[in-house]
Amino acid sequence: MCAALAFSGCSSYFEVETNDILLEKDYVKESNELYSGYMGIASKMQAIADQTVFLADLRTDFLEPTSNAPQDLWDLYNYNEKSGNSFANPRAYYDLIVNANAYLEKVVSYRAKYPSAIEDAHYRALISGAIRFKVWTYFTLGKLYGEVAYFDDAHLSLEKLNDIPVISFSELLPKLITLMTTGVDGVNGSYVSNWGDILFPGIPSNQQDLVWNMICPSPEPLMMELLLWNKDYAQVVDIGMRFIYDNAGGRYKIGNDDYNGEWIQFFTRDPITKTRGLINIVPYDFERNQTNRLIRFFSNTEPSVYYLKPTMVAMQRYESQLRYDGHTIGDQYRGINATYILQNGEWVVRKFSRDRESASEIYKNNVHIVIYRDADVHFFLVEALNNLGKFAQAEALLNDGIELYLSRNAGRLEAPFDDVTMNTSLARNWGIRRRVNLAPVYPAGMSKNNLPTDADKLAYMKALDQLVATETLMESAGEAKAYFALIRIAKRWNDPTILANVVAGKYNDGQKQQVQQHLLNEQNWFVKYSLK
Repeated sequence: MCAALAFSGCSSYFEVETNDILLEKDYVKESNELYSGYMGIASKMQAIADQTVFLADLRTDFLEPTSNAPQDLWDLYNYNEKSGNSFANPRAYYDLIVNANAYLEKVVSYRAKYPSAIEDAHYRALISGAIRFKVWTYFTLGKLYGEVAYFDDAHLSLEKLNDIPVISFSELLPKLITLMTTGVDGVNGSYVSNWGDILFPGIPSNQQDLVWNMICPSPEPLMMELLLWNKDYAQVVDIGMRFIYDNAGGRYKIGNDDYNGEWIQFFTRDPITKTRGLINIVPYDFERNQTNRLIRFFSNTEPSVYYLKPTMVAMQRYESQLRYDGHTIGDQYRGINATYILQNGEWVVRKFSRDRESASEIYKNNVHIVIYRDADVHFFLVEALNNLGKFAQAEALLNDGIELYLSRNAGRLEAPFDDVTMNTSLARNWGIRRRVNLAPVYPAGMSKNNLPTDADKLAYMKALDQLVATETLMESAGEAKAYFALIRIAKRWNDPTILANVVAGKYNDGQKQQVQQHLLNEQNWFVKYSLK
């Protein structure tokens, strides 16, 4: 990634006062390090993005190992991970955190020593971005492992991790929210900048490499997810509505732009052409020897190794969906030929490989891994609105969109869809299911218009949450999202069967009950790997 940084005109980034002048050799070295160090943190995301997918989606009912898979993957599948399991080892996550801590101290120290040597906008962008890389990584560790070794010490090495006290995920959450809101040296985690303008000054935006604006988790979706886990539902809605409104822009709307092709293209096309839906990604470049393992593990076309495959129960879920016409069955845009396909006589995950699939080309796919995209933000909003008791609004985002909500409720609109100015832009929203031509879904046997008691309302709310979990399993398969939704919803309702019943469904009859009983214990939801 750092190959893109050709700071030939580095001195133009700074206005240095005479009393802050550095020796030229030190000046170039130090100023370059501020940027290359930041990109170094970003590059470490490449080492953990596919690992996150494998760990999270092996825990849902989407993936299972093939006969080719190494024992470490089978051990994860069977909840029997051992010390030394290469997939379970969290070292790469902590490596990023160690680097982020050291980088933050270095940048703050450099700015204190040479206060005029870096522009305020650049300084805030570097600090804020490093904070979000750290927060996202710790957040992901907590969701995967249930506990973390938390530290801010800039001088701590990976070898000293076993000396750090371990805290639970519930203890981690407020720390991350505080870090996002309080920040470092007066800079919090909410500051964003146009990296194209910073890295390519004087170059028109249509000629810049705009991927740089997508590599760091954006503050709004990251904060929304943190607050959703923290049950601050009103804040989630407030942040989320402003974010998808996008100052009346065209992004993040779940619209019908490029309908019939947009959904699968999020994963198989140049990400810059899909910024209506993509928010943040981990990019890879085959030409620079940057690759992840998704194609290798999912495809059975040489030289891929075909370690993981889609399960029958997950494929059947897609095949049983009712389309928007009310009578045709089958998920047209997320099912067969999109999410998975029968290839060389075996079922394979196809979601990331439709660009190049021949034996001579498949390994050249530049498969980016999505951190956040439009559907993620909408799922957060659906959960938050549902748990605020705003069922109609939640169902609009899940099902057939704000557009139809506005027409069906003219004259009696309710928040957050009662702002005339915002609604002009938000009307482009088609809803998660309608975008892929699927019929609406509602809690079975209940009506939101007839909930006379609090118990009735809670029952409807829980059922709608479970529909969100089911939809996430289909929409976000292979993206390391659905398992975390299952955990969050099961914990919210103190009902481990919400997770256990789904996950156990992919195992054979002899193992199904054993896995279901195992997962009734919340401690067994998380990857086991001792740092000692």
